Amino acid sequence: MTNFRLLPILLIGFALTPAAHVLAHPGHEHTIMGTVSVVHQNHLEVKATDGKLSMFTMNEKTRVLRGNAKVSADAIKVGERVVVMAIETKDKDGKALLVANELRLAVAAQQPPTPIPER
Repeated sequence: MTNFRLLPILLIGFALTPAAHVLAHPGHEHTIMGTVSVVHQNHLEVKATDGKLSMFTMNEKTRVLRGNAKVSADAIKVGERVVVMAIETKDKDGKALLVANELRLAVAAQQPPTPIPER
């Protein structure tokens, strides 16, 4: 009799097992906020707010934005705050690789207005 009580729990467990695998598959978009620690021509390393270091590959499809304005990848500087949206893929060796779709840089702080000299 007790075996029949466990049956619904086991069925639910088996039904949910593939769901965990689907959430971890390549193609899942990641959003990481942090500080740029390394910039190279085609990749970027970001130290996330939780302290974890992540490396992203950039390609010709990667958009780099400062506020709402599109800028070149040369605008990315070490120490700058950034939000990266990336897709997880696999390289030719089957290793996980994060490809940046979009990089959002912090808007440059505005200079305070220059006071007008009195006459």
